Amino acid sequence: MSSDRGFTLVEVMISLFIIAILTAGGTTLIMRTVSSKESLERVSGDVSVYASLHTRIRDDLLQWVPRAAESRPGIDPKVRFLGGGVGDSTMLFAFVRDGWTNPELAEPRSSLMSVRYSFEGDRLIRRVQTAADTPYSSEGLEQVLMEGVRDAFVEFREGQQWVPQWRSTEGDPFGAPPAVRLTFVRNDGEEFEWLFLTPTGALL
Repeated sequence: MSSDRGFTLVEVMISLFIIAILTAGGTTLIMRTVSSKESLERVSGDVSVYASLHTRIRDDLLQWVPRAAESRPGIDPKVRFLGGGVGDSTMLFAFVRDGWTNPELAEPRSSLMSVRYSFEGDRLIRRVQTAADTPYSSEGLEQVLMEGVRDAFVEFREGQQWVPQWRSTEGDPFGAPPAVRLTFVRNDGEEFEWLFLTPTGALL
């Protein structure tokens, strides 16, 4: 009589049950890994956007110069720093900055340019005119720095308090506020509050 025999139905069922458990566990682990990777990529992308926005604003404000200009010639007043929606509810702040490179002075122009930040719709926008007194109708550079913004506003340091608007005229001892505070809220409810120094603040 042969001693060989096949698997019983019970043994086959138990084997299939064990394989099903291992497969389910492996699938769950793979799904969690994929989800974690997607979350990490999303967070990394957000961090990159935030870092770029913060760096751009910081660098612009640190290169402010006490040069009176009209942010929108014929529309805005001629000031050295304009902020907080004065005459334009979408505007955050506007000023003239230095630092526009001109290697070997190849172009017949100065290193000054006008910069204007605004909050329009759900976007934070930076507009640049390649001269301090460029006509408003001329074509400039517009850069959308961030989308998906629910609200954004700025405040300016004046003495021991923060004020919602800033307009510096020729007679002011300091043209720019010592510090600028930008607050913005994303559509997902996440809120950010950033503080920036200007050259005025760096000298105090």
